Parts: sequence; C-alpha cells; structure tokens
Amino acid sequence: MSNKKITEKDAVLQINQQLQRYYNISFEDATDTQMFKALANIAMDEMFKKRQKFSANCKKDDGKSVNYLCMEFLIGKTLRTTLFNLGVESTFANALKSKGKDINNLYKLEDDAGLGNGGLGRLASCFLESLATLDYPVTGHCIRYDFGLFKQKFLEGNQTELPDEWLQSGEVWQVPRDDKAVKVLFDGYITERTDENGHIKIDYHDCTEVQAFPYDMMITGYDSKNIAVLRLWSARSFNTFDTKKFSQGEYTQALAEKNQIELISKVLYPADDHPGGKSLRLKQQYFLCSAAMQSIVSTHVRRYKNLKLLPKFISVHLNDTHPVICVPELMRILMDEYEFSWEDAWKVVTKTVSYTNHTILKESLETWDESLIQRILPRIYVIIKEIDRRFRLEAAENDVPENIINNMAIVNNRRIRMTNLAVIASHTVNGVSKLHSNILKDDLLADMSNYYQNKFTNVTNGVTHRRWLCEGNPNLSALISKLIGKKFIKEAKELEKLEEFIDDKKIISQVENIKYLNKVAFAKWLEEHQGVEIDPSTRFDVQAKRIHEYKRQLLNVLKIIYIYSELKKNPDADITPQTFIFAGKAAAGYIRAKRFIKLINQLAKDIEKDPKISKKLKVVFAENYSVTMAEKLMPATDVSEQISLAGQEASGTGNMKAVLNGGLMICTADGANIEITEICGKNSSFVFGMTSEEVDKVWDSHYDPTQYYNTNPKIKTVIEMLNKGFNGESFEDISKYLLGTAGIGDPYMCLADFESYLEAHERMDALYRKPLAWHKQCLKNISRMGYFSSDRSIEEYAKNIWKLKKIK
Repeated sequence: MSNKKITEKDAVLQINQQLQRYYNISFEDATDTQMFKALANIAMDEMFKKRQKFSANCKKDDGKSVNYLCMEFLIGKTLRTTLFNLGVESTFANALKSKGKDINNLYKLEDDAGLGNGGLGRLASCFLESLATLDYPVTGHCIRYDFGLFKQKFLEGNQTELPDEWLQSGEVWQVPRDDKAVKVLFDGYITERTDENGHIKIDYHDCTEVQAFPYDMMITGYDSKNIAVLRLWSARSFNTFDTKKFSQGEYTQALAEKNQIELISKVLYPADDHPGGKSLRLKQQYFLCSAAMQSIVSTHVRRYKNLKLLPKFISVHLNDTHPVICVPELMRILMDEYEFSWEDAWKVVTKTVSYTNHTILKESLETWDESLIQRILPRIYVIIKEIDRRFRLEAAENDVPENIINNMAIVNNRRIRMTNLAVIASHTVNGVSKLHSNILKDDLLADMSNYYQNKFTNVTNGVTHRRWLCEGNPNLSALISKLIGKKFIKEAKELEKLEEFIDDKKIISQVENIKYLNKVAFAKWLEEHQGVEIDPSTRFDVQAKRIHEYKRQLLNVLKIIYIYSELKKNPDADITPQTFIFAGKAAAGYIRAKRFIKLINQLAKDIEKDPKISKKLKVVFAENYSVTMAEKLMPATDVSEQISLAGQEASGTGNMKAVLNGGLMICTADGANIEITEICGKNSSFVFGMTSEEVDKVWDSHYDPTQYYNTNPKIKTVIEMLNKGFNGESFEDISKYLLGTAGIGDPYMCLADFESYLEAHERMDALYRKPLAWHKQCLKNISRMGYFSSDRSIEEYAKNIWKLKKIK
C-alpha cells in the first residue's frame, strides 16, 4: 500500500493472506467477524510502516512535538476512517463486493470506542486527525477505560444506564507497550531527608503502587506521511493475587487490592456525588497525568539527556482542567528524580505547559477539597501548596491587593482551584471561540488576565471535515468533488469555490435531493436501531448534545408544547410537517436533566395518540447518542438547534457539523454560533434572544420569570399544559423550576428568550417554505465553512502556542 496504488486484485490477495495466516480459511469461508479483523490487520500493518518512517524522519528533523492530554477522546469507529485516510476504502469495498461481501456489514461489527462523552472528546479526536494530516508530530494521552460512559436505554420514558463494553471490538487497534509501563503512587505519607550532596530526598511510606500499562492506538491522517499516536493507560496491580489470604479461605480479600486498583481505569467519569466517587475521579486524573509525564520525561532523557531542553522539544497541552495536575507532577519528577532546584523546575514547567479552557460556567470550574488531595496525593499536595505560596508572595511584591490575590490564588477556603493552577503554570491560555475568550479575559478570569496580560489568546474550535463531510455524507462529498475537484478534502478553504454555483438551480436541486436521501437513510437507521418510524418528507429539527440545563433542551420543549397547543385548537392549521429529534445523554446522577428526558418522551407519546396532529408534529428522542449516530444524523439535519443562553456555551462543534452538512441554525448569539453567522452571512442563521451583555443586565436586575408568565399568554398556556401533563404524567415540578419561588427561577432564563425564539422559528419556517431559497442558503453556508475545519485550528495552535514545525 505504501509504494503504489493497490488494485482490487491486490486487495483480495491481501485479505486472503490475512485469513490464511490467522484462521487458515479461504475468502469464501470467512465470517464477517474474521473479515473485519483481516481488514483491520491490513490497515495496522500499513500504519506500522508509515509510523516507522515518520519516526525516523522526526529523529532526523529533531523538531518539537506536542503531547495532548485529555480525559476523553471520542474517536467513534476506526476501520472506515482508517481505510478512507489511507486512500483505499473504495478499493477494498469493491474487492469485497466482487466476492459477494458488503463492507458496510463489517463496519457495523465495530463498537464506538468508549473513550469519551461529548464535545471535549470529539474535539480532541478531530485535533489528532488534523495533526496527523498536517504532518505535525503528536502523542495523545488518555485512560483506557474498560467501560465507556454508559449505553442509554429508555424504560417507560426514563433514561437507564447500561454498561458500555467496547473493548471486544476495540482491542484490535491497540498495541500493548509493556516496555513503556510506569509506576504511580497513591495514599500513604512522605518524609524528607537530605542526602550527602545536600539534595532533599522524598521517602514514601505505606503507599499504594499502581502500574500504568500503556496501549498505543495509531491515528491516520489523510494523504499524509504521519501517523499520530493515542496512548491509552490502563491501571494494573503489581500484586495480582494474595496467595496467603486465598489459602486461608479469604477468597474475596485475595483479589481485593487488584480489583480496587483496576477501578481507576474501569469507567469513564464515575459518579462523583459521594466521597468514593470524588476519590476515584481524582485518582483517575493523577493516574493519567503521572503516567503521561513519566513517559514524556523518560523518552526525552533517553534521546536528549538534558531535561532543561524539555521545552525546546516538547509541548504539553492540557485540554480542560482534568489534566492540570500534571503541573505539580512534572515538578515532582524534575525535583525528586532529577535533582532540579525549585526555580529551574518551575522554569521548565512554565515553558512547556499550555492550557485550553472549555467552560464559562463558574460552577463547572474544577476545584478539589484540600484534605482529599492531601490524603491521596501527599507529595503533590505539598508542591501545590508551595506553588500557591510563591505565587501569593510574587503577587504581593507586585502590589496586587489582597482580595485580588485571594481570587487568583490556587488554594483558598480549603479548596484547590485547578483553573487557577492551570493559568499560573501555563505559558499560554486559550478559549475556544471569540466570545468565550473575551468572557475569560473580561469576566471569568479578569484578574488573571490583568495580571498576565500577554498570556491569554483565542483559538476557535474546528471539526475534521473529512470525517463529518467526506465520510459521513458521501453523496454531498461526491457532488462537491464533481464541481470543484477533490483538493478540498485536504484543504477545506477550497470549499469557497462552491459559491459560484449558488445560483445554479440544477445544482441546488441536487443539494436538495441529497438532503432528502440522507433523511431517508437516517429514518431507516432509526427504525432498525430503535423501532421508531419518522417521515423523511417532514422537516428534521435536531438538537443533539449533552442533556444539560444550560444547553436549554427545555426551551425547545416549551416551543414544541406551544405548537402542540395550537394544533390541538385547530388540527387543520397550516403548519409545516416537522419532526423534532433530540439526542444526548444526561449524566447518571443529574436528576433534573433526566426529568427533561422523561418530559420529552412523554410528550412524544402524547402527540402520537392523535393521528391527525401526529402527521404534522412528531417528537423523537434518539436513544444512545454516539459518534456513529451523529455521522448519520448531521447529514440529515434541516434545522440545528443551538440555543444555549448567551454567554454560557464556550464554542460548540455540533453547530459546525450541522452547517457543514447543509443544515441551518436556529441559534443564540453564543459560542461559535456568532462566528459561523458572521462568516456565512447574517441571513445564514436564525438568531434570537438576548446577547451576553443583555443577559448580565437582566440577571443584575433580579430576573423574575413570573413577569413573563403574567404578561405572555403563550407562556401561560405552556405552563398550564406542563401542570396538566402528558401521557398521564404531570410535570408541575418543571413548571415550578421555570417560575421559581420568591422571583428566583430557572437560571438559564428560558422564559426570557421564549417569545424571541418563537419569532425565529417563524422566520425559519417562512424560508423553509421556499425550497429553492432554503437550499441555496444551505449551499452558500457549506461554501463558507472551510474556516471551521480543525486543520485551521491546529495551524493556529502549532504557530502561536506550540511552536511546532511540520516534519518533511
């Protein structure tokens, strides 16, 4: 594959060789599972060859590489993307077809990797693919979770959580690296002593020793020389079995230590609403950080010897606050293991580490109880306290008032604030949209921004258009290739050339037909997977994202209830037939979000009971949202709901995926919605609601939701319907949440934006009733979306933050 373009005959030969080698069977006798593994092995062999060559070039080039730390990488399925990026997908598909096999049946055998939950993990995966495509050296670091977040199932409208056992099909892509295993210490206590050379030595006592065992996944770039590596760390016990206890009949206790240790990498985001959960989450974060930093340092020492050169050759990037504990861990390694002074160690750390903030919500800024870190990570606690002490002294010397120092400090009121630690230790801090970055600098982290005036910057998020357009929407991708050539696959800016076709009615008609075919495909997929029928001739209005109050799925539901009330009054009303599709998971312990899910499902059943209304209005909650579902759903989306309260969403990437695939947004002026609308044009989206400045003013004047209830009959109707309930269940609790008590209600102000939201829906509907104008706007939007490729984001990170150069 490396040296020449393979033929279908070559592909058949390679598959046969794999089947003979591993199963001693012929092509004709192979099962789909055996065929899947044969293809995976072929792809792995090719990636090994490319990785070997690229690594050799890296050593010759002696350039800088980035290590990207994130608690989740939502990579989806691997086989199709790997074959596509290697440029052989159609060849192998045709080779299989010639033998009576359908490659799509093989794709179905692979589970989505259980390594992520939402936008954070999907962004990290897009970035790895772009780094590989652009030939930048990169290693991602994550935990190898035995189980993903959970598989979502609805029972009587309620979300239930089932285990996400993904490793059975995922192991084929993972290469165990026992040569890279390291030891991570928890608990116990430490003592200090001075050796004969005057160096302070740290002794650990009564610690729990955990082996961090790595598995490497190779991530392909498109038409590139590079293969990125995602290193997944698994927790193992050094003492796998207590023979003495077993021989005494204490069978459970004999395995207790092993089981306790392996919990660290057992499941993504364990519930942390109890002490055990909080402890486990902290252990997960330190486990990842310690393993990654030990690996990075040992590799650097082996190659360059001098650790003071670490910032010259390595950039460590922290994607959100979960990996921020790598800062004191790197300090520990440099001081305790390599005898650096505090000053020299701190200089290395602050030149090496950079940080991306992903949240505007103050309650989401990660903090830890001081005593928890002190108990579980005694040495790390001492280092954090010393970083805090030195920062406070430095700030005081610079005449910073005490109240501002307390606001910026890492340790305050017995809480350790990870965002503050990240900002203090990083050479660069970035937000992920222009609005988000401005809010960080002007509001959320204003004191920090004033103190570190040159530290804050912005890198607006992006998505890999190869996966979300070329793979996920092959019909549209084929049309684009026919119109402007295939250069856009590597260079998203080429999509601009589509603008010359926006007045071509024949092309617009093809865009419209492709959208309909995608809706048919999603409807078929949904019926197969969930047994739910939807009509592809209706408008697909989609809100697919984590279920959370600030994402305001509830506002969407209120609108649907109002439409339902109008149809109940007049079933013959001239309303565009529409299907509202929700998708997303609520955290297992997030009771309110789970009530929103129940409301959506009960409302759906209530509407379904009326055969006349249900032809015009349908509500569906698509079960167990995943990357694979999104790849079907985004190309089928007519309307994308991006309706968070302004100033609450950092960026969003679902907005980019939907618009890239010809969906139009109903949106607030929040996150990247603003930039998408600016770049695509003011008529490209249906913007509504308060701006972030207006939100602040309303909140400062004491937001009173009852004012809207008392003055707006539409809101009153919706509240009364909630109280009465749907499908036999009242949702008066949600009414009370919206209206609040003593003038204090829903903090995300659904009622304040409700009227404006309805008006935007009507504007959207008016355009939708003009198919030519609608799909013309869709094509115009697609032509402007090259800016939101993750390739552009990565070029900005590489140039402005990491200082990377491409490997030639």
